[in-house]
Amino acid sequence: MSKEAYKQAARFFVETVARVRPGQWDDVGLGEWNVRDLVGHTSRSLTRIEEFCAQPAEQATVLSAAEHYRLPADNDEIAARGREAGAELGDDPAAAVRTAADRVLPLLDGFSEDMVISYPNGSIRLGDYLETRVVELTVHTLDLANAIGADAEAPDEALSVTLHLLADLAVASGQGAALALAATGRGLLPDRFSLMA
Repeated sequence: MSKEAYKQAARFFVETVARVRPGQWDDVGLGEWNVRDLVGHTSRSLTRIEEFCAQPAEQATVLSAAEHYRLPADNDEIAARGREAGAELGDDPAAAVRTAADRVLPLLDGFSEDMVISYPNGSIRLGDYLETRVVELTVHTLDLANAIGADAEAPDEALSVTLHLLADLAVASGQGAALALAATGRGLLPDRFSLMA
């Protein structure tokens, strides 16, 4: 399931990047990122798969996609890497993103979701890591669509994986009840509510 959702999310990203007009790359993308930076950051959900699949491990130390998101993260470092990745996309960012997807998506067919990979946080099942990348690709592609003023509808399976993982994070962070009440029209979430903070 994670592979197919990942492929859907990746294609959604590639198609949306192709809709960025030449004059929009320096426009505001998300937070301190411009559109190019946002696309660069999101493209790492393609290139890192390629890198990590070449680094098998024996046993997982990060036991779920939700646990991955609960590990400490350096937001300044993430922001800087996004800018670097954006610069590395070169003169034709859309072509660079498409080329990366064309290279990575077929590669996945040769790996089991139960394979354990090494990555900066330790080691994790490929299927669990793919779920985190589905969230990144889906949410940031929606961010990108908003930034460039494009209508975009995320693929069903990618959106389902994203929402399931967000629900897991809500429960793990003690915010599950608030989210359940808000989602059923029985309550309101605070302004700028986030499960990623």
